[in-house]
Amino acid sequence: MNSNHRYLVILLRCATVGTSLMATCTILGWLLKYSFYGIDFTDESSYLVWISNPFIYSTSVTQFGFVYYPLYIILGGDIAELRQANIILTFVLGWGLAYTYLVALSPELKRGRLGLHVTAAGLATSSLILFDTWLATPSYNSLALQSLMVAAIGLLLADKGISVKSLVGWTTIGIGGWLAFMAKPSTAVALAVGMLVCLLVSRKFSFRLFLLAAATAMGLLLLSALLIDGSVSSFARRLQLGVDFARLIGGGHTVNQILRIDNFRLRTPGQLAILSILVAALVAIWGSLSEKPKGAIVSVSVSFGFFAVTALLALGQVHKTAGLGEFEGLLIFGVVLAAALTGFIFGGPKPLKSISAAQWATAILFLGMPHIYAFGTNRNYWENGAWACIFWVLAGITLLRPVVRGRRSWSFALPLALATQMVTAILLQTGLEQPQRQTQPLRLNETNLEIGPHRSALVLSAGYAAYIADAVAAAQSSGFKFGTPVIDLSGQSPGILYAIGAESIGQAWTIGGYPGSLKLAKAALEHVACEKVAAAWILFEPGGPRSIPVELMSSLGAAFPEAYQQAGTWRTAAGAGGYDARRTQELYKPTAPSEAMSACQAIRAKEMK
Repeated sequence: MNSNHRYLVILLRCATVGTSLMATCTILGWLLKYSFYGIDFTDESSYLVWISNPFIYSTSVTQFGFVYYPLYIILGGDIAELRQANIILTFVLGWGLAYTYLVALSPELKRGRLGLHVTAAGLATSSLILFDTWLATPSYNSLALQSLMVAAIGLLLADKGISVKSLVGWTTIGIGGWLAFMAKPSTAVALAVGMLVCLLVSRKFSFRLFLLAAATAMGLLLLSALLIDGSVSSFARRLQLGVDFARLIGGGHTVNQILRIDNFRLRTPGQLAILSILVAALVAIWGSLSEKPKGAIVSVSVSFGFFAVTALLALGQVHKTAGLGEFEGLLIFGVVLAAALTGFIFGGPKPLKSISAAQWATAILFLGMPHIYAFGTNRNYWENGAWACIFWVLAGITLLRPVVRGRRSWSFALPLALATQMVTAILLQTGLEQPQRQTQPLRLNETNLEIGPHRSALVLSAGYAAYIADAVAAAQSSGFKFGTPVIDLSGQSPGILYAIGAESIGQAWTIGGYPGSLKLAKAALEHVACEKVAAAWILFEPGGPRSIPVELMSSLGAAFPEAYQQAGTWRTAAGAGGYDARRTQELYKPTAPSEAMSACQAIRAKEMK
């Protein structure tokens, strides 16, 4: 190849690097911008209630509220900044994981570091698929993914021998295990099994260093128990009660229900989309590997096509969604399969022989990581696991080992990074156009409103803004003070409680609509002091689809509504809680708290006999 052709190939390769870098920045800027938009009154709001004051709850299976509580304090409770911090943290960990894995696959790599970093960043955008329903506030879902990425980074650094790198790796595994337990104990158990098997198969296992990881995890867990509950026994009781409460509600979280194998079904449009991504990515990689101007032009053209889709979506020029159904997240397999086939096609005569046992073990673990992430949920494991699809992407990247070994550069994989970014943008578009339990695309929100005790500024739909403003005005005009305890009988309004500055007692979300909702609400409030129960105001939704029966109050010693005075009323917004019909909500304040407290104490004294 003459010098002019060589310069052209280099120039086109640099253009691909710049394009991927722009795509990464575009996706991040897109999400950070919309961090100020929208709010879900149920799940997301319960996360806010949890992390704003987790210490008032005596039972919980997940402890994410305690982990994120310092972040909440540091950011002054600002909702948009919490979302932005969560997005940035998730991406940075994804970037760190992707970079560490690419380095582990190519330890002999001495040049092309820019291509390595940019490729890793592009692949890391797949971690942001976590937000494809637009629940960006820190939660047990985000903590679970972040914990798995931390543990995976530790696994890649860990070795059988004792060195600074290995010690850091084993310690990081322990930190990841602790975080996984704080997010979802079921995920932590599955992670421990997967990690142990992987370490044994890859011949990295060292009993002494395993003890270091275990001691790190147990030490952090012990410290957490002392900081949260003051003793290990109280913390254990918290967890046990959390498990018992999960059984009460009947939401599909029993051992028999979580030990299952789920299926998935991709409709024809989804299959065709995966095939299209696969073929386009293979063509782009072929062009990148050809070292000829025509091949480089083909590669850049396809890569720019990937970027064009990403940019058009992120810049708001396209408002349609993919519409591929509940298993839309499996679209990422177009990239995974492209990476795997690249290894087979371009990896030489015996491509698999250059992949070590340790690398195979890691790839297999990464294939299972999304299911480890989803383990314990009542949602379909494939649907839920797609939020951790960065591990599927990296598992596919493993088969590029023979190619990168021959090329001694990761630049050829940039089309895969751009394809990953395009899939990420397509999936995020669904969340921003159809945010969970919100009535319109976020881009149509135009009403600015400050909500909550820290007056967080958000841009909401007119209906949602009016709903919150009416509730806040009614509460304030009735003399409601920030921090006043409230029992939510609507079964679906943690967002309203957070907006008016209430203390949601018993549970962060007194959830209705399940067979055991009443039993759960009663059990949770039995762990709240009678003084607080008696002083609590009531949020009531007559005939609401998820309303908690009023008999809950009589079981606590309070006569509702006889011993309460209506303090305010307002109408819900259409779409709030996922229901189109507008409903009436009523706020009541107690008129005889001393009598209610005495009755509550009498009931509990009788139950203790």
